[in-house]
Amino acid sequence: MEPLAETLLKKFPEGVLSVHADTARSELAINIAAPRLVDIARFLRDDSTTHFDHLTDICSADYPDAPQRFEVIYQLLSLPRGKRIRLKARLHDDNPAIDSVTGIWHAAGFLEREVYDMMGIRFIGHPDLRRILLPDDYAEGHPLRKDFPTEGRGWRSQFDFIPRLDEPPTEHIDFSTEEKGRFLAEPDPSSGKRREELLLNMGPQHPSTHGVVRVVLELDGERIVKATPDLGYLHRGVEKLAEGLAYMQIIPHTDRLDYVCAMANNYAYVRAVEKLLCMTVPERAEYIRTIVAEMQRILGHLFWLGAQALDIGAMTVFFWTFRERETLLDMFEKLCGARLTLNYYRIGGVDSDFTPELVDRLKAFLETFPQMLNEYDSLLASNRIWIGRTKHIAVISGEDAVNFGLTGPSLRGSGVAYDVRKMEPYGVYDRVEWDVPVGKNGDTYDRYWIRVEEMRQSARIITQCLDQMPQGPIIADVPQYIPPPKPQVMRDMESLIHHFIIFTQGFKPPKAETYCATEAPKGELGFFIISDGSPRPYRLKIRSPSFVHMGAFDHMARGYLISDIITIFGTYDIVMGECDR
Repeated sequence: MEPLAETLLKKFPEGVLSVHADTARSELAINIAAPRLVDIARFLRDDSTTHFDHLTDICSADYPDAPQRFEVIYQLLSLPRGKRIRLKARLHDDNPAIDSVTGIWHAAGFLEREVYDMMGIRFIGHPDLRRILLPDDYAEGHPLRKDFPTEGRGWRSQFDFIPRLDEPPTEHIDFSTEEKGRFLAEPDPSSGKRREELLLNMGPQHPSTHGVVRVVLELDGERIVKATPDLGYLHRGVEKLAEGLAYMQIIPHTDRLDYVCAMANNYAYVRAVEKLLCMTVPERAEYIRTIVAEMQRILGHLFWLGAQALDIGAMTVFFWTFRERETLLDMFEKLCGARLTLNYYRIGGVDSDFTPELVDRLKAFLETFPQMLNEYDSLLASNRIWIGRTKHIAVISGEDAVNFGLTGPSLRGSGVAYDVRKMEPYGVYDRVEWDVPVGKNGDTYDRYWIRVEEMRQSARIITQCLDQMPQGPIIADVPQYIPPPKPQVMRDMESLIHHFIIFTQGFKPPKAETYCATEAPKGELGFFIISDGSPRPYRLKIRSPSFVHMGAFDHMARGYLISDIITIFGTYDIVMGECDR
């Protein structure tokens, strides 16, 4: 990355203010002058020596005591070169504004709106700059600013919404014509006929929206002209809550993001903290974590396949996939005592070891699972209704998929072979043999095929890990960060004091910042942590694949039928708990 820093310094001597290379975490951060952002960003994307074609995330941080209070942070990825870079620009408090990069990366559309909503930073030139997770009329401020209280502002009693018997009835609100649905008598230039355009609300209660979400559809007949997602119905302020919690206390909050694959969120978070601490995880723990991550991938894809088939009309597949899912959930219950909000990963390792009984049950499952996948395929792969509802539906090219920031099966379905487990191997993914399935057409059918193939690859990975798994400890021996084993706490006073301090005061990581990406079932789940040396993160940003993928919803929906909207929702595998956070 040093040549890249030198190139930027020579190309933009007045634009690049400083370069920070974190060799311990293999990260490069470049502080730039805000007025030169667009020029530097365009160079990084277009120049053949850099080619940062993927805007992974945009976030912000608030430093109230600094001369330039706000910092906007851009996480960029070069897919051809497998390199990451972080751009940072500082803004003044009086008028926090910076140029939009939506003209360079389409992914910035939703990401910039989130920064505007949460931090109040304006992006000049953004085509639709308005709140995205909070209501448009939210007047209490911007929650991620440090002067905004965690409990919120303007709160009244939780029962104030219940009308009293002695109060007059609420005044009837006459919604605008645009909210009810409008008919526009505009001539259609292609046919010369007058075109009827209808505005239709889908949601927020629709059962096929994979959570609570609303989409405003502009229709020409039954064809979609524009699809505008309205998010935030499940927004719980997880990032704001994290600023008041010790690092270990945040782990259970990650379960509630993608609650279909709860442990995948745990894994992503603890890996980010371990990267911040520069911690090495024991070998046996890495094998166990990889096995559990792939079990979660199978669990998530089974849920997706059953729900997607049910949405389209195939009921039998739903029952079959949930049959296998129940078998896996029984194992998770044995492993950690829960079936939904699973919590097993720990900073430095895992909570408990695999038992011989669990290993035997998992091996028995893997013996029959490939045949089960063949059964699903026998019902769907050549079914004319399934093909008609998925082939050539929601097509997105590889170039557009990268530009919108897609990851996971949604990106690989368009022919882009990007998988974090291959590009930046973690766990023991570099010690086992497996393949990355890649599609050709970028349609819903290809994304279905990829998820089925990924389940086959997950089974391969788990089988090899079970055969190779060595003996040894399951959690790192780093006393300043890791509490002592429970049996030792019960009989040793020094360990009891150590345990008490860790759980009451937390541990203090070094003052640093890091971004860590993990290949979750839905795509790249990333955690960006800024540490000020205290027991709580100064800033925690969650890069949610579901949120980023919703930014491409309008692009992928235009021109299709109303009935295809359900299929398009499903093809992303969206969970709104993760999307809204």
